[in-house]
Amino acid sequence: MSYSHLLRIPAFRHLWLGQAISQLGDAFYYVSFMFMVQKVTGSITMVGFVGVCETAPFLLFSLYGGVVADRLNRKTIMLASDMLSGLTLCALAALVMVLGKPPVWSLMLTPFILSTVRSFFMPAKNAAIPALVPEDALLSANALSSITQSVVPMISLSLSAGVLSFFYEKSAQMFLVTAVMLNSLSFFGSAFYIAKLPQLKAVREAIHDAHPWTDLKDGLKYIKSKRVLVILLCVQTGLSLAISPFFVVYVATNNAWFGGKPQTLAICELVFFAGMVAASLYVGRLNLRKPGLCFIFGTAIVGISVLLMAFSRIFAVFVFWNLVAGLAVPFADIPVRTWMQSTVPDIYRGRVNSVYTMLQAGTQPVGLCLGGLIVAQAGIEWAFIGMGGGMALAACAGLLDRTFRKLDIAPTSASLEPETALALEG
Repeated sequence: MSYSHLLRIPAFRHLWLGQAISQLGDAFYYVSFMFMVQKVTGSITMVGFVGVCETAPFLLFSLYGGVVADRLNRKTIMLASDMLSGLTLCALAALVMVLGKPPVWSLMLTPFILSTVRSFFMPAKNAAIPALVPEDALLSANALSSITQSVVPMISLSLSAGVLSFFYEKSAQMFLVTAVMLNSLSFFGSAFYIAKLPQLKAVREAIHDAHPWTDLKDGLKYIKSKRVLVILLCVQTGLSLAISPFFVVYVATNNAWFGGKPQTLAICELVFFAGMVAASLYVGRLNLRKPGLCFIFGTAIVGISVLLMAFSRIFAVFVFWNLVAGLAVPFADIPVRTWMQSTVPDIYRGRVNSVYTMLQAGTQPVGLCLGGLIVAQAGIEWAFIGMGGGMALAACAGLLDRTFRKLDIAPTSASLEPETALALEG
């Protein structure tokens, strides 16, 4: 299905618009926030600690977030998440305006709250997509979501390199407040469109009466019974551990090699997302049937690109490897995400997505804590070599399992779930 036809489905269009608006603010906020953490505290180690506060909730709450997504109305979960995120950022902006600069505790508490909320939002969103589009349009829907997740940050980062840099030159306080408030408004904008979605309750039977702990054990039992899911989750854990110190090393590299200005961070991120956009447009038009091999080779290329950043003190070369990594990510991510959505029954989608999210983000606190120490003890070059090499090796480990190598996206049926029919009717 073409992207234009996808956007004619009212429910999917509303979800897409909401996420596009939210991601616009996220890109403004994330680079600016981590940049200000280093400037306020004067410590690259503190950047790692704040990163831990941002990623720890995925480890702590993602599993329960999946249970909630499979028990409650997924629309309600997403709407409440957006509203709470917007209010949290409003509180941070007010604190900065009153005190002049954010206290250290607020730099740790804010990302912790936002990620706690997102650990409930993400399983609900990923589980809801198959109910909003025809089954044979899942690959295109995921490709369009990936394109949006890249194009919107490109717009934000372009503005970050210009508008927010202007504010930073005038006032660090104005710089942070502007970034935080833009992200706050984006969450409220997302909530406006989420409110337009149809009801998105999981297809359940008597399990409504089960205890949440029973639900969680049932979901883990389902995952354990699927060999390919276990292999995928194990490989994902290795990848996440390898790449977890990346943003700490990124900030240290910016300070040591490229002048330490926010513009350089924004440019690197901008080029990375440009690569993701180009590749996502291409992936969405392909009939990729081997998600296991796509995942292995795509992530291996990302790892090799990160490794080569160790030898790229010339800014243009460093940016080039960011572009290569961005080009490889959609080939790894979109097919395997589509396979999960098309094969996992609706009753388990929230829990399976929550485990996947937990292993992607929840394993990062260890690397983020150690990121500053790794740079201090081993140097920036060895940090990149360790991350990139570890990521490439973890990806290639998937080649050892024949089932994962042979993984195939089964031909989709033309039937729709009840919620999908409702979404198509508008």
